[in-house]
Amino acid sequence: MKLNLHSKEPDIPVPLYAILVAYNHSLEKSPSYQALNKHKDIQLIVCDNSTNGVDIRSNVVEDGNIYISMHGNRGLSKAYNRALDQIQVEDPTLEGYVMLFDDDTKISNQYFEEVKKAIQTKEADIYLPLVTDGHPEQGYLSPSILREPYVHRTKTPWLLKEQEICGINSGMLISLSLFKEYRYNEELFLDHVDHDFIRSMRKQKAIIKILNAELNQDLSSFQTDGTKAISRYDILKRDLNVFYKEGWKNRLYYYYVLFRRKGSIFMQTKDWRIWLH
Repeated sequence: MKLNLHSKEPDIPVPLYAILVAYNHSLEKSPSYQALNKHKDIQLIVCDNSTNGVDIRSNVVEDGNIYISMHGNRGLSKAYNRALDQIQVEDPTLEGYVMLFDDDTKISNQYFEEVKKAIQTKEADIYLPLVTDGHPEQGYLSPSILREPYVHRTKTPWLLKEQEICGINSGMLISLSLFKEYRYNEELFLDHVDHDFIRSMRKQKAIIKILNAELNQDLSSFQTDGTKAISRYDILKRDLNVFYKEGWKNRLYYYYVLFRRKGSIFMQTKDWRIWLH
């Protein structure tokens, strides 16, 4: 499978990739896929974690993009690593940058302009766009604050110190050189894959900057179906157990976060079973 990078526009001096992880979402209704597909200077790689049996491969290939089947939902970290391995096979030098996206992110034109500026100036290893969701009163979804052991939102991301900045995957722009010695932690299935990456990169003294562009993430956190909410909680519990596995402060915070999440789920679903998990 060869990656087609010959269509890069002259104003993009290095290879630019985007990894989009699809999960039971038609591409026609995926705002992130539709936006990325218009930019043929970006090599788009779609990792399909879907379990609903819908075939999106033909659409991806017909659009001139790369399709990777994960043969079921293998988790976010494995999908990212599979795409990164493919990039490294085609370009062992790992020159250029890669963007990460969920299939439900709304991408502004300003984002693409800021990405082009960023990869020309090369001032940072990681760039985090401003990401909003349905709760602006709580602050930005990303960038966020990671002060060991807790992660929380901020209303003033520009004031974040270098040693406390964190952020979510969607829209993150990363120098591929960071992946010469790193792959995502596959013990994490879905939650905190992004925070674990940033935590690791901060230890390696990677330079992180905020991208002056805003994205909108469609998060459907309100779930009234108790069975679905509990299933989602079980995934969160497993991932947080990995993320907060070291040190007594982390372990205490792990139980605190789970207790709060159980309370939130119970308030939404009125399903007593959550207290048994």
